[in-house]
Amino acid sequence: MIPVDLTTPIQAHGEELRTLELQDPTFEQIQKLGTPVSLDGNGNFTINTQTAFKYIPELAGVPPSSLKTLSAYDLNNLCWAVWRFFMTKQQESQTKS
Repeated sequence: MIPVDLTTPIQAHGEELRTLELQDPTFEQIQKLGTPVSLDGNGNFTINTQTAFKYIPELAGVPPSSLKTLSAYDLNNLCWAVWRFFMTKQQESQTKS
């Protein structure tokens, strides 16, 4: 899970949300939506924002209509959070004993 703090809260499911918690994408979601990361001829990775935008409501568990009020800054942060699932190793959650 990757939490993303929002600069402006949104409404979803009758609640005000200040943070969206993106769950790990499943095989089915990746198969349906594709990979939001591409590699150019120079070896640089870029994010396909149109694909990342499709992941955000699915991984955050909110309706797409709730995202319409997000700022460009928040949308950008959410896209890069989606990118992290595909380009960085996720750490195992640690439990306290």
